[in-house]
Amino acid sequence: MPDDRISLRQLLTLTFAALLSPAIQVLPGLTARRAGVGGWLATLAALPVLLGLCWVLCRLFRSGLPETAVETLGPAAGRGLCLLYLVWGVWLLAANTRQVALRFLTISYRNSPMLLFLLALLGVTFWLVRKPVRALARAGEVFFLTLTVGLVLSLGLGAFQVDLVNLLPVWVEDLSAIGWATLPVLGLLGYVVFAACLGGNVVPEQEGGRRVLRWAAGLCLTLTALQTVCLGNFGPGLAGRMDTPFFMMVKGIGFEGTFQRIESVIIALWVLSDLALLSLLACACSQLARTAFALKERRHAVLPVVLAAAAGAIWLFPDAFALDRALEGPVLWGGIGMGLGIPLLLALVKVCTGKK
Repeated sequence: MPDDRISLRQLLTLTFAALLSPAIQVLPGLTARRAGVGGWLATLAALPVLLGLCWVLCRLFRSGLPETAVETLGPAAGRGLCLLYLVWGVWLLAANTRQVALRFLTISYRNSPMLLFLLALLGVTFWLVRKPVRALARAGEVFFLTLTVGLVLSLGLGAFQVDLVNLLPVWVEDLSAIGWATLPVLGLLGYVVFAACLGGNVVPEQEGGRRVLRWAAGLCLTLTALQTVCLGNFGPGLAGRMDTPFFMMVKGIGFEGTFQRIESVIIALWVLSDLALLSLLACACSQLARTAFALKERRHAVLPVVLAAAAGAIWLFPDAFALDRALEGPVLWGGIGMGLGIPLLLALVKVCTGKK
């Protein structure tokens, strides 16, 4: 739609804000369990893979992943692939909604009903995604700026309590464990493929490829800083046993005589990252549904997507144990396969068939 175009910068800022939500669940806990003291290097080790993925998504999926799938594989197979991504996206939307609602309960509102948070999160998500993509992109810019301020403040204050014994030394024999620790990071980066579903709304830029690569490098450096400060505060043993080491770190920072605790502010700000993630997933799923079912407009698919996610959040994940098994199993390996493997295979098919 001519009046629903967004800039590449807006899409990247929305994606950056969205990735911070699952990042604090995965990092540095899972990387510390796999690599110990060297866990903070896992994100840097995954940087070449992210750069390659971003290059593929930027160069070969400029018209959007759904449109590229239909053009490359044909109408039937292309729509089938879109349907596969749609099911995966709705499942992720349900799992992340349940995870965010559970975090609200465990951190701040212990005696509140879970269903209330689920409906509130998906209600705001529906309101954001039902609007044109440009409205969501503008909201993503606000989310990004606010989260950046909160992240810089919390990591800056947390850096004063870093103990280098928790980060060093890292020996050559630790490199294999660091490579093993990149798997959770790669699963996290699998969310980037949903940003490619909105590629058809992005106004082409001459230097777009370089902007995307700079964004990828900045993302990895940010996640490395987050891991470094958290691991430096707690050490790999304690961080590996925590659910959200970042929030636990924030609870202990402050300056004597000025302000003691800022965790309430940071936790409140992180709701913006949660909404950015849920909205990105819901918007991408509605775009996939439009292609898979040949709908006239994307907004017609928003309500079914949100309702399906609500049902999945309630019945697929009845307790925290089922959710943890999903996040450490299917989400991890599915993120690597659906987020990295299939886009690369689709790009290979496109190159081999000679389609520009």
